[in-house]
Amino acid sequence: MSMKTPPLRRLAIAGAVLSLSSLLLTGCMGAAASTGDGTASETGGSAVLAMPSEPGNIDPIMMRSLSAWNMYYAVFDGLTRIAADGSIEPGLAESWTSNDSQDEWEFTIREGVKFHDGSDLTVDDIVYTYEKILASETSTNRVAIAMIDTVTAPDERTVKFTLKNPFSAWLSQVGTIGVVSEADYEAKGAEKFPDAPIGTGPFEFVAWNHGVDYQVKRFAEYWGDPAQLDEVTFSFVGAADARTTGVESGTLDAALVPASQVPVIEASGTAGIIESASNKVALLGVNTTAGALQDEKVRQALPLAIDREQIIDQLLEGFATPTGQPVTDGVTGYVDGFEVPAYDPDAAKQLVEESGYAGEEIVLEYPSSGGDPTDPEVAQAIAANLQDAGLNVKLVGVEQQSLGLTIANHQVKGLYLNFWSPSSMDGDVVVSQLLAGGPEDYARNPDMAQRYLDQQAASEDARTAVFNDIWSWNAEHVSNVPLWQITNAYAASNTLDWTPAVDGIYRAVEIARSAEN
Repeated sequence: MSMKTPPLRRLAIAGAVLSLSSLLLTGCMGAAASTGDGTASETGGSAVLAMPSEPGNIDPIMMRSLSAWNMYYAVFDGLTRIAADGSIEPGLAESWTSNDSQDEWEFTIREGVKFHDGSDLTVDDIVYTYEKILASETSTNRVAIAMIDTVTAPDERTVKFTLKNPFSAWLSQVGTIGVVSEADYEAKGAEKFPDAPIGTGPFEFVAWNHGVDYQVKRFAEYWGDPAQLDEVTFSFVGAADARTTGVESGTLDAALVPASQVPVIEASGTAGIIESASNKVALLGVNTTAGALQDEKVRQALPLAIDREQIIDQLLEGFATPTGQPVTDGVTGYVDGFEVPAYDPDAAKQLVEESGYAGEEIVLEYPSSGGDPTDPEVAQAIAANLQDAGLNVKLVGVEQQSLGLTIANHQVKGLYLNFWSPSSMDGDVVVSQLLAGGPEDYARNPDMAQRYLDQQAASEDARTAVFNDIWSWNAEHVSNVPLWQITNAYAASNTLDWTPAVDGIYRAVEIARSAEN
């Protein structure tokens, strides 16, 4: 499928880290560093980055949240770092090793790391962070590291994890855990820490104006490559049109916008659109225990009945790519060349007829508000496709947060429109949640549970084959229907030098202002 390319700036990014400098206009004066492509990148300045939602908490001990990671990656460091392209890089740990069974991991901690209050990072702070999460029953981060048996510090530069079972994705998992200072966290407690946090990240906390924004400034004593911007503000802007207007007027420097708003930005003259492949997959979830959906032939009709190409072209403005697996390129577990179900309404109708389906109502729940602005139209198009195949579909629109709770509580009545974007950039969590006992797994198949364990224990080289087996099982039994990989559309100021990350999370340390030599 080809992308339509409007006349003004549009840069497609598909995993590779590209420089925007040659395409950006200039508007700042000050010291500049060469980017190596004939332009320069400003040192200093500020940026306002829009976020569609505000996390309920910004505390790496208590909250595991996709939106909170924007701030976590600015203020805190993990043992590893998940790069913009999804690869794993050293973080607070400069190196690591594991045993052959991958249930024992040792990390060598770099020297000279300081917290924002000037105190030195120690291995005890790392052990404390993990033990504090495990001891906090209300922490949403707890489940992510529940496989830890013990975490110890054999010496002043080594942290050792002994896991309850082999876990090949451990390097990705520790990249999502921001380390805190034991002394600071204990002094402030969980209630006060989020409003005055101390981390080791490239930026230090300035203010959290609840409901408005989150402000940080460059940390002068950062151990790694210094941030190029002096100040960054994460602005909470829920309305898509407000994000568009903000970038267009210059009050915002970057924002995720719906595809329908792309022409507005491209006509502004002050901003452009950056297309970026994301790790977000749209899928049709299936309660395999509900009514007619218990019949495998009815479920097998679903992926054949949906006209992915038409929905992408007509409703998503081409900002998506059809897929047959619930993870994207760049996420560990992606299988290159995995088959995408062809649109075949006749075959879908035949499967429905063969199943003996008697017209029972099948509920399809979707976000009527709070999600992507196109969700209602997409849900209507999917329902129409399924009805053409002979299924009696009832659309039920609910607010995104309510639908999220319904999904999390394992209470879906039939079908539901949902999205998955693993922040760890590893397919392990996707399998766990969708197919191996998580809240979106209704089949509870013991063979799949074993496949999940096989995936966790597999060596890096062998994991792709196991994932291929898992996705093939899902394609046959249809516990969910992967639909398409989302292509993000970011509106960005013409003076912003920035490459969006695959996971959609801002890496503030990598953002700068552009300038001419």
